Amino acid sequence: MRWLNISHRINLWIRYFDHKDLKRLSLLIENGYVIDVREGFEKFSETDLFFDLSRGVALPGFIDIHTHVRGLELSYKEDERSGTMAAAKGGFTMIIDMPNTRPRVDNIDVLKNKLKAFERNSFTEYGIWIALPKEEREAIEMMRFSKVYGLKIYPEDYERLEKYDREVLRKIPRIMIHAEDPENISESCEKGYRWRCRPIDAEIKALERIHRVLGSRDGVNITHVTNLYTAYVAKKLGYSTDTCPHYLLLDSDDERRLGCVAKVNPPLRTKYVREHLLENLVSSESLIDMMSTDHAPHTFEEKNRDFSECPSGISSIEFVSSLMLDLVNKNVLSLERLINLFSIGPAKFLGLDLYGCVKPGCRANYTIIDLDKEVVIRSSQMISKSKNTPYENMRLKGSVYATVVRGVPVYLNDLFTDPRDYEVAL
Repeated sequence: MRWLNISHRINLWIRYFDHKDLKRLSLLIENGYVIDVREGFEKFSETDLFFDLSRGVALPGFIDIHTHVRGLELSYKEDERSGTMAAAKGGFTMIIDMPNTRPRVDNIDVLKNKLKAFERNSFTEYGIWIALPKEEREAIEMMRFSKVYGLKIYPEDYERLEKYDREVLRKIPRIMIHAEDPENISESCEKGYRWRCRPIDAEIKALERIHRVLGSRDGVNITHVTNLYTAYVAKKLGYSTDTCPHYLLLDSDDERRLGCVAKVNPPLRTKYVREHLLENLVSSESLIDMMSTDHAPHTFEEKNRDFSECPSGISSIEFVSSLMLDLVNKNVLSLERLINLFSIGPAKFLGLDLYGCVKPGCRANYTIIDLDKEVVIRSSQMISKSKNTPYENMRLKGSVYATVVRGVPVYLNDLFTDPRDYEVAL
């Protein structure tokens, strides 16, 4: 991506959170990577740009491994520009996009179109999951693209996956699993009770089917885990796990109260299940390795249909960080655990070495937070095209102050910098 290869030398002042200590650092960045570090705030000579970002607390850049940016024929819901702007506002320096678009990203032609759209419009770094291609050899060809991180398997793919060439699957480094067995789910339940029609047992049966095909291997992740039992079985089978804030903060009572804006797949579980998942997540011995947003935007009109007809999905990427920072301020979640869930864990899973650190050679991606700033969630103020949220009017303490992508603050105190315009200005 052209704008990420800038050769200009950038000087950043940050207060970097490092094992409970705040280090005052001056970073010299070139080509998006740290080349020099000095303690204290001082200016490097021969720099093209200088940014004092010491007002906030700098953390390793947040990564969302499960984002629906939509685009293509679904651009009316969200596109690569609006989706990555929302991500930048939420402190995410990188997102990995899901392939259940229209058309699906299951062939090279659609993949190339998606990559071009990202290159023209993205405010963050990005990657793509591919859908299961009809031609098995095309799966290997698609994996050769540098921005492709792996394969996403949906419930409707299970039957075809079971017949797929095992040797091809072994060559795919990462496989993301939506764990719900389609033979054990239905859509006949009223709002507040979808957990009965899409039960935990459907997730367990899905894991059993997946394991018969993939076995126990590295690189398989069970995404948007809704409960501790699924997480336990996934870990026992040798798989990594992630969950989403809505499974920690919302439950079936919210689905009953809010209807379509709280409708999501897998569904929200009961309060008891939610509380136990949150209790485990904050533990140092948690069964959850990562957090993702599963940002799934739909239009206001679509989300205002009858509950039986409205699409599933919650739009939240731009305030997920505030939802979690509020837990930090309430002493429910430690800042160290938050970093592991949103930064270190995802970077390790994606194979991103030296990501978001501060020594020479590190990629200069940072999420800079203001732990004291209070925010109120208003759907009318959302950057996403999806102007609906189950968190409407929620008051939270903790916000993103700046999002730094390879040394460039693409988001800073409610202002955006288009990276392409930035390079022209230089």
